Amino acid sequence: MENQNCTILNDINTDEVPITNEEYETILNLQSEVLALTALDIDTQIILDKLCTMLEVLLPNAVSSLMIKNIQDGLLYVKAAPSVPTQGWDALNGLKPGPHSGSCGNAVHRGKPQFISNTFTDERGTEFIQTAEAFNLCSCWSMPVKDENNLSIGSIALSSFEHRSPARFHKKLLETASSIVSIILQNEANRQKIYNMAYTDTLLGLNNKLALQNELQKNNFNTLVFLDINNFSYVNTAYGFDTGDEILKEVAAILEELYPNALYRINADQFALRFEDKKDIKAMYLHIKTIFSQRLITLKDVKIKISFTYGGVYSNKDILKHAALSLKKAKENGRNRLHIFDETIDSSVKRKEFIFMNSCLYTAFETDTIMPYFQGIYNNTQKKITKYEALVRLKTKEGEILSPDKFLDVAKLSGLLPEITKIMIDKTFAFMAKNNYDFSINITEDDLTLVYLLKYLQEKEIQYKIAPSRVTLEILEGISANTQKNNIAQLKELKRHGYKLAIDDFGAEYSNFERVLALDIDFLKIDARYIKNIDTDKKSFEIVKAIVGFSKNMNIIIIAEFVHSKSVQKIVQELGIEFSQGYYFSEPKKNLLDSITLTK
Repeated sequence: MENQNCTILNDINTDEVPITNEEYETILNLQSEVLALTALDIDTQIILDKLCTMLEVLLPNAVSSLMIKNIQDGLLYVKAAPSVPTQGWDALNGLKPGPHSGSCGNAVHRGKPQFISNTFTDERGTEFIQTAEAFNLCSCWSMPVKDENNLSIGSIALSSFEHRSPARFHKKLLETASSIVSIILQNEANRQKIYNMAYTDTLLGLNNKLALQNELQKNNFNTLVFLDINNFSYVNTAYGFDTGDEILKEVAAILEELYPNALYRINADQFALRFEDKKDIKAMYLHIKTIFSQRLITLKDVKIKISFTYGGVYSNKDILKHAALSLKKAKENGRNRLHIFDETIDSSVKRKEFIFMNSCLYTAFETDTIMPYFQGIYNNTQKKITKYEALVRLKTKEGEILSPDKFLDVAKLSGLLPEITKIMIDKTFAFMAKNNYDFSINITEDDLTLVYLLKYLQEKEIQYKIAPSRVTLEILEGISANTQKNNIAQLKELKRHGYKLAIDDFGAEYSNFERVLALDIDFLKIDARYIKNIDTDKKSFEIVKAIVGFSKNMNIIIIAEFVHSKSVQKIVQELGIEFSQGYYFSEPKKNLLDSITLTK
């Protein structure tokens, strides 16, 4: 029986009507406008509602809806339908894809477009007639939405209050809309992946430091305990990072068993336990210490006992900073120690120093007095300085120039390292745009955690016309050794984009050649502790010689840091090290050295 409220349109030959140029332009404009919103990172729901509204404008007396299949139950649920009342959503939700479930259910079931001109008589809609009659949906055209594997995950539809068939324009319109929805949903999935990568430790599946920072920003009272594994760098050096990773998994499993839903991984060998109520930190310390003293971690031929150094705090402000200070204090007292932050004891001199330097940092941001100084890097083959490293400096309001050892620890505790990195990138790119020298910039683990580097660097490339091949990104050895797969993936992506990578201070922390190879490093900068006494200390000489031998076999270029004398430079050259950096050739200066050949 025909529904009395539906108008029957004489459109038998609508499919024969060609799409006009104006209609093509309309479709292209719709596509451009919606994708522009996606590029601006507008909320997905707002974009999908906007798309539906735009479709409705192009088919008067109709409503548009988007339904997505739920992975758990396989049923369809409304994702967007701004003109459909709540009762309509309720009627549509839970639709099972199948041969008789209307155009939307059929589109998903068959994976092909479905155009029903009469929803009351078409056999494809026998299970949908009650809903169609209740809401006067006389015809319905649906296009399947596909994922990256070309599998149907939903449908986008135009439902008319008139019996009608779609023209070629309407089919093309829905086809375009379906493609747009696929892009939008994939973009949303990618954002979720990025979020998970940013807030989850990829090796252990634990929440990471950034997740902890977010929780602590709520300023509620928390008990926070840092646990730093003693001598874990030696484990990585002796057994390799794969074995080290397996040991970390065992350690994390034990801690999670002891304190479920409280564990975070802070960095390579450091964990944190967070509780929203007050805990007896000393009792926890004794409990963990006892458990691990009785547990022998066994992996194939490796047997090892793990111990920690602990720092704890119970507070509602500056919790992360105070826990870090407590851990540092505990380490100063020796391994296996615990230090609990005490406001009256720990806030004296160090607190005053922190407040003073933190104030200096914010003043420097306001007055734009964070700046790069440049230290030349001497090419031992060409006998001249051929590249520069940009080193951060801070100018106080009194005019004093501070080196990074004075303020970077405070910047890290205050979460300001990424802002300093951005300033250094911007100012260094601006300065080096005036010459053709290659140059290097330091990046930190905090920069990688926030996942912004590639996009920001690309913006500055365009702004200052700097080729990525001129730029070397220096990473601390501890970052390269960190088993955060997301960090490594970012570094590899930066490398693919054309940037060179250097490991700074190699030998200072987690020396492991396996990690160097995994990152496809261009340069190794040997730590100053081995270079500065290489002319008098046989052990330093042998260590440097071993690093040079490995690097030459792997075609990795070596830079010797802290070359401060003629005798040190002589040995550096005899070992075949390609570059030298230090005060013997160049002190860090605001401007570059005169372009002259050096004969030292």
